[in-house]
Amino acid sequence: MKAIILAAGKGERLEPLTDYKPKCLLPICNKPLLDYQIELLKKYGIDEIAVVVGYLENEIRKRYSELKFYKDEMMMGTASALLAARNFIDDDFILMYGDIFYDGSLEEIVKNKNSMGIFYVEDVSRFGKVVFENKKLVEIREKSSIGKGFINAGIYHFDPSIIEFAEKTEKSPRGEFELTDSILMMNKVKQINVVELRGYWKDIGYPWDYLDVNMYVLEKIKFSVGEGTEIWKSAIIRKPVVIGENCEIKNAVIEKSIVGNNCVVGEFSVLKRSILMNNSRVPHLNYVADSIIAENVNLGAGTIIANLRFDERNIKFTINKKRVDSGKRKFGAIIGYNVKTAINVSIYPGVKIGSDSWIAKSIVKRDVPRGSKLI
Repeated sequence: MKAIILAAGKGERLEPLTDYKPKCLLPICNKPLLDYQIELLKKYGIDEIAVVVGYLENEIRKRYSELKFYKDEMMMGTASALLAARNFIDDDFILMYGDIFYDGSLEEIVKNKNSMGIFYVEDVSRFGKVVFENKKLVEIREKSSIGKGFINAGIYHFDPSIIEFAEKTEKSPRGEFELTDSILMMNKVKQINVVELRGYWKDIGYPWDYLDVNMYVLEKIKFSVGEGTEIWKSAIIRKPVVIGENCEIKNAVIEKSIVGNNCVVGEFSVLKRSILMNNSRVPHLNYVADSIIAENVNLGAGTIIANLRFDERNIKFTINKKRVDSGKRKFGAIIGYNVKTAINVSIYPGVKIGSDSWIAKSIVKRDVPRGSKLI
């Protein structure tokens, strides 16, 4: 059986983490999300895999020479992305969205032709509710319901006829060609089965989803240190912790965090419940908690990232010009690629710092656009 992974999107809600990396390559405990999806598919004997690419496509192509690639020239929704790979489809196939992390069984999806995976959540409002009877699809209510229920999990098993319905799909009110519309059209001709997925599932749509997935995998790994890494005897390591290759961990505290390759966590620095990506440095007297730091970042001595509002309300971020509640009482900052801070910089919770920025301002209360020089 074949499989297609849709990975063309830009991932704007994840900015600045997607400034230089497509979202399917964002590391989960130092391994790209796409690796986990490929490993899951291969576990069920699915080794002929195509990836639909678009944004930063060369970053994906150069990592996976064994896969087939199709470019979504339109980049106008999930149905558009599927049509880009139509020449790959000659029999039943598994379809998966490229921003989904799923740790569970695909057995029922693989066994049931023309089926869609569904997953139970406490609040369907962000995703849309799937209505079904006797395990048969009835309706998909796109983001119009609230409360508990089942949602579309973004994992499917189709026969080639789905292409016919994707070709007939018209633009949605938001100006995209939605695969869910294709599925509902198909459901009128060929009944779609629903398969409840069990295990851990997460749509990595927002930065806090990305942090959650890393924390989930971190708990499974417990402890890992890569080759060439030096950990001083005076360092305090509170598991679970994953540390990559060729790092230097001095007399610092690392607690429930992921450290990438070629990183430094230096003297009297604290890294808690955070992600530090490759080639980044937290070298002197730094405090980083509940934060995400992208690649090639250097924090000046005394840089502090606050992770709790004074009034203890949930942390909000500005996503696509709207304030969005992360649902978390503790969340620090999201720092993009190639950022440098000077000494004694303090960063408020819920702040995003765009890639390629230099920060020498003593207090950062608001988001910093990409390429800024606050000196």
